[in-house]
Amino acid sequence: MEGGKIMKNQSSGMKKSEQDDVQKNKVAIAVAWIGFFATILAALISVFGNKISPPSSVNDLVSSPTGTVSTIRSFVPSNTALANTPTSIPPVPEADTPVPTFTRVPSIAIGEDWMKGCISSLWKAYPSNVLTVERGDGCWREPVSAFSAENGDLDFLDERSGSGTAELIGLFAPLPESGTVTFTVRLRHLDNVDLWMGVFSEPDVTSRGLLMAILNGDVKKRSFVQKEPLTYETIQGTVVLNQGNGYSISFAFDTLSVRSIINPAVFVTNPFPLQVQQKWLFLGYKGLRGAYRVEGTFLNFELKTP
Repeated sequence: MEGGKIMKNQSSGMKKSEQDDVQKNKVAIAVAWIGFFATILAALISVFGNKISPPSSVNDLVSSPTGTVSTIRSFVPSNTALANTPTSIPPVPEADTPVPTFTRVPSIAIGEDWMKGCISSLWKAYPSNVLTVERGDGCWREPVSAFSAENGDLDFLDERSGSGTAELIGLFAPLPESGTVTFTVRLRHLDNVDLWMGVFSEPDVTSRGLLMAILNGDVKKRSFVQKEPLTYETIQGTVVLNQGNGYSISFAFDTLSVRSIINPAVFVTNPFPLQVQQKWLFLGYKGLRGAYRVEGTFLNFELKTP
């Protein structure tokens, strides 16, 4: 029995030794595999890390003595780099767009415009707040207030119903330094309206000038009267005249004065001093207080210079 016990102990000792050897081998193998996988992992991190986050410059890589990457620094631009970085994209210069140019057509001469069926843009509407628009051929777009030109004539037609204060409406035309202007007027209606014709120092009925008027009434028989423009006082006048084919009147002027002639030499005014080089012819009418109607035609317009 004693020997059997010894044999049992020897057998057990051999099994323990073998077990220790096996355990050591397993640990060695595990350490080896861990080292292997650690090496592979380090290599993968090095390769794929560089691909995912490429350095901004060669200085961002700091190599260890073994050649592996030990540190990756984040890139922070310097103040100089920020200053030189454009904050916006400069605009692309646009191509020059050609600007259309317009050549202003010269105004039709006074005395030629009615013959061409237009009111020259040299005429100035009165009062000045009357809208005038050029039509592109040296004439105003018609009608200009109550006036329109046709067949060599200047027609006018206006009326007001109900109450209202007196009002002046007409056209001013610049005259040459000296000469004579002659025209005829045919009247169809002159109801509570006075027809005005005169020569003024400015395109304004309140300026100094010689004014001739045909007062309202029966258009078949009327007289001409010289009026003071501001006070509207009568200075002198003609006898009653028959209209016939129209009433003819002339204005002769130079740098010193102007006078009026009722044709054919029926009446001549005294020279009215008007010492201005530029004078203005006025054709128009004065609607009196209340309702009025005026209708007629200026025709046979002729402007002569010396």
